[in-house]
Amino acid sequence: MMKVGIIGCGFIGKEIAKFLDNNNLHELTALNDINKTNAMNLLKILKNNSPKLMGLSDLIKKCDLIIESASRDVVAEILRDRNLDNKNKILLIMSTGGLIGNTDLLMKIKNCRVFLPSGAIAGLDAIKAVSGRINSLTLTTAKPIAAIENSPFILKNKINLKGIKSKTTIFEGSLNDAIKGFPQNINVAATLFLASKFGDIKINIVADPNAKLNSHQIEATGDFGKITAITENMPSENPKTSYLAVLSAIDIIRDLNSNINIGN
Repeated sequence: MMKVGIIGCGFIGKEIAKFLDNNNLHELTALNDINKTNAMNLLKILKNNSPKLMGLSDLIKKCDLIIESASRDVVAEILRDRNLDNKNKILLIMSTGGLIGNTDLLMKIKNCRVFLPSGAIAGLDAIKAVSGRINSLTLTTAKPIAAIENSPFILKNKINLKGIKSKTTIFEGSLNDAIKGFPQNINVAATLFLASKFGDIKINIVADPNAKLNSHQIEATGDFGKITAITENMPSENPKTSYLAVLSAIDIIRDLNSNINIGN
């Protein structure tokens, strides 16, 4: 049974902790959050595990499975930690946007196994399979207003989201521009880039005042033909997070105990 540490006790971290607490797969040993109130509130709802609050480096040192569910800014700090690169450790990264610009740190990891969940999208197995053969790749993300309000791109361009009455494309651009403009909404785009290794992804972000779901559509073309994948997700209690992201992380954790793996 592995010792598990969770970095980030927001919605995703809380749901993963509840899963571990209700399933006797691994021992939830440690929690870390820059906001200690989040961690303390999580401790109160756990029934079968009594994790300790630890600093980042101590958690990485003492745990076998490290789950990052904090923010993209924490990812580089985790990858730089001297206690991480150990053959007995597994790192699961939810904030894949934090890897963009830090892939050099990721490539230096030789012993620790690193998992990047598919998150809120379907089709990554196919995209990985055709990596290196892609001619064009587009990601169109449509979200409710609440999921994108206060994003830097919205504030900088003084976009009046309340004035939008129907589905409207508010951003078209590159991955790097999307990261700058929508830092809390780019994990899907980052994961798609890491799977495809295609540097010229076109990102479209659509504001939909009538939407109740977060929608992601991937279109890839190449000598293999065409891949289209559409995922419509229920948002979580955090409108910027799809509940499917939580389920994809839980699936990886569950599969760590299985000798049968489906997909690549």
